[in-house]
Amino acid sequence: MKPTLDLFFFEIPLYSALVIAGAVVGLIGAYLFLRAQARRSARWSMFLDAALVALIAGWIGARAYHVALNWEYYLARPNEIAQIGLGGLALRGALIAGLIALALYARARRVSFLPIADAGARGLALGQAIGWLGAWVHGAHYGALNDSRFALDVPDLYGIVQTRFPFQLAESILFASLFLVLLFVATRASHAGDLVLAYLLIASPANFLLGFVRGDETIYLAGLRFDQIVDAGLCALALGGIAIQQWRIRSLIVA
Repeated sequence: MKPTLDLFFFEIPLYSALVIAGAVVGLIGAYLFLRAQARRSARWSMFLDAALVALIAGWIGARAYHVALNWEYYLARPNEIAQIGLGGLALRGALIAGLIALALYARARRVSFLPIADAGARGLALGQAIGWLGAWVHGAHYGALNDSRFALDVPDLYGIVQTRFPFQLAESILFASLFLVLLFVATRASHAGDLVLAYLLIASPANFLLGFVRGDETIYLAGLRFDQIVDAGLCALALGGIAIQQWRIRSLIVA
């Protein structure tokens, strides 16, 4: 039986509670960072609008990504598609959908996208550090069978206990560390977009490498997990963003 959190009048899965806590903490953190960056001029109403857009898009993207990769399972169980409490939220789906939604929101409101994305990167890293703990207690996104010194006897999503790499804990540690790195980078960043590029440039390669010790089912292409291919694409996107940023800086210097 999956652990639950007793809220006096009702119980919710601990997995859901930690994912929700991660989202809330991440949003609060993003607002505080954006407000500090704007020298206390960030408008609460505008941030709430942007946060709501990103949260809804990210949640839908995370679930849609997971369902798409496990379509045969959900085709036979369509009633489970909306049951997020059972597990099944994909980081990459949330990230891609959230970034696209924020870009469209910024364009519609005629505000700069990059400062919002920078704040979101720090909030996202903090939220994911908490959210991955939810995956750990639920057994979702479990690690591969492993006999290294880091391996632990832990259950998978189906409750089968075997010696596995503690993938979820590794991800939680990764994003907690990334959050601290982004705090440091923020003190030295000189251009809008530096933080979101740093997030992608660190998280994507790290997730790609961790994919080799991930054990949950997925689609494989050319010997790689589908999420690893997405990670490679996000890393390429970050490198392209850095190249464009450097080109713009050189153009300004020449001008």
